Amino acid sequence: LTHAHYRTTPSDLQRLLDSPNLSVAVLHDHDGRVAAVNLLAQEGRLPPELCEAMVDGRTRIRGQALADTLVCHTGHPEAGPWPMVRSVRIATHPALRRSGLGARLARHAHDHHHPELFGTLFGATPELLRFRRAQGYRLVRLGASRGSRTGEPSAVMVRPVTPRAEALVDQLRIVLARDLPLQLALLDGDGELPLDPGLVGALGHDLPPRTPWALPDALHAARGYAFGPRPLEAAASALVHLRHTLGPIGASEAEQALVDARLLQHRSWAGLTRDQGWSSVRVAMRAMRRIWRTAIGQL
Repeated sequence: LTHAHYRTTPSDLQRLLDSPNLSVAVLHDHDGRVAAVNLLAQEGRLPPELCEAMVDGRTRIRGQALADTLVCHTGHPEAGPWPMVRSVRIATHPALRRSGLGARLARHAHDHHHPELFGTLFGATPELLRFRRAQGYRLVRLGASRGSRTGEPSAVMVRPVTPRAEALVDQLRIVLARDLPLQLALLDGDGELPLDPGLVGALGHDLPPRTPWALPDALHAARGYAFGPRPLEAAASALVHLRHTLGPIGASEAEQALVDARLLQHRSWAGLTRDQGWSSVRVAMRAMRRIWRTAIGQL
């Protein structure tokens, strides 16, 4: 695991030993040495009332990254009670990579666990996206920020098992196809270097055709940001649709300038904070949410 990812630390061993929902599948070589591992997390099975509190922003949970993403960031509390399995990380010994061991471990997980869906979250690269797609996973969400060390956005991929999980994945991919161009523009503006064109192409691979926003759907997504835990970037295209529909947003020129700088000009948070005189990025982010909360509350 340490060879496979720079963020693996000794504290991960403590989590492996203490967390009741974690397990490790291991492939050994003929001499009994560990050749590859798949770290798995059992997630979901959340009470419906907890899921409603999560989607409203009244509470968050730890140790369930996939369930938290589906409930809070995509706004689907109905998915929280479903049993799901997250592949936290697949790692192969450096001398044995590209020999199909990771794929064998993925198939083993699919054969021996029976949830509603499998999922995984990782720093997006073309190679990892191709690997997961080959195992039946589909991209359903892109993270709101770039990794501080790698500059890669996070990707959420899901392998549905049941018909209702399949329907959810189809719905999420329709939304992603509509959101992705703006999300990529915002991510590009936030980084010191542009996103790798190969990664951009890999993220957009095999998405359904883009469809226009319907006003009720845009308002639902915008409310998830204004009154809930959804990041602005996850609702950005809905907010842009409302900005064009409703006209200028904000009670003052400064507020209107903040909205337009981020959503229409794709300025980075750091850049617009500096140029517009906000005291910090956090203050500017809070102001943005407050502006939209007021605007949506008046509708």
